[in-house]
Amino acid sequence: MRKKLLLSTIFLNIIFILLLSGCGFKDIDKRYFVVGTGIDYSGDDEKPFRITIKLAVPSVSIDPGNSKTQIEAINSATIAEGVRMLKAQVDKEIDFGHCNVFLIGEELANRNIQDIVYWMSRRRDIQNIAALGVGTPSAEEVISKQPTVERFPGNSLNLFFSNDATESSFTYVELLTDLFRRVNEKGLDPILPMVEIQNDTTYVVNRVALLNKEKITLILNPEETQLFNQISGHLAITNVYGSFPNPPYVVAISSIKTKYSIPNEEQPTVNMNIKQAVTFEEEPVNETSEDQHKVLIDLQNAYSEKTQQLLVKIQEAGVDPLGFGLRYRAEYDLADFDENWPDIYKSMKFKVNTKMITRGSGLLR
Repeated sequence: MRKKLLLSTIFLNIIFILLLSGCGFKDIDKRYFVVGTGIDYSGDDEKPFRITIKLAVPSVSIDPGNSKTQIEAINSATIAEGVRMLKAQVDKEIDFGHCNVFLIGEELANRNIQDIVYWMSRRRDIQNIAALGVGTPSAEEVISKQPTVERFPGNSLNLFFSNDATESSFTYVELLTDLFRRVNEKGLDPILPMVEIQNDTTYVVNRVALLNKEKITLILNPEETQLFNQISGHLAITNVYGSFPNPPYVVAISSIKTKYSIPNEEQPTVNMNIKQAVTFEEEPVNETSEDQHKVLIDLQNAYSEKTQQLLVKIQEAGVDPLGFGLRYRAEYDLADFDENWPDIYKSMKFKVNTKMITRGSGLLR
């Protein structure tokens, strides 16, 4: 009996010791929370990745311009190795759990982004809803920026990619979960917003980069970016500027729906129908309802023409961010998609029809 009791005690002690040795928890005051990460091309092929992290430094002051951060950077052969080496430069554990913005340097994005995407998707403390973008001229310069209006560490850049503050028709928000899908899905290519430094106050996010599965192929200007956001369904509420007649009319879109079909014909064609509800925000004082109707027709035709020009420009770049290939795969059987789809996409035609419905003139009459 005494022998069984002794064995039971030893067994329980062993279990207790094993449980203690498996505890890896660290208190919050022993952690550095990363609030921004940038990955650039270092210029050295042996250590091609330059990793920059912005660490939040706790402070009792929340006044504008008083946020405190610490910047750490290192060159490494791999991203995972670089993060481990950065731990030797700080006195606390590095935690990516609060990092909502990851930037890829423009030069690296012109080479290959796949290593970055796969590393982020595998690391357990990086959120799938983290936003990604291309930092220009480099991710390090953008991440190291300390805006004078920032109240919390790293919060200024984070607000551009959240629904808590500004909602601009020029800003495209790309999350890790969607980017990973676009990198791996046949018939759908990646999109990333371009993040630039404007001045000492803030950033500018009004362009998008269109990529093939690996690198940037085309960068859209702000006007094209706004149009792309509308037809892709990324943001419905925005403004469209028309110049019919002079002085120009300004039309605000309150809702927009885009539908398209690809009939199975010898000449592949995308038939895109765009329906918008609009309100005239600016117009000449002495305009009449007949003038407004004519202007609306001119705006519809101009919008259709600009949309068609944008679709052709994207097609000529050899990328498919709207997923025409994915739709084609779902509807028709292709023996070898990778081999046949590029030729089909190159020969594809686009027909765009826009219908604008007036909700009001913006005035009480």
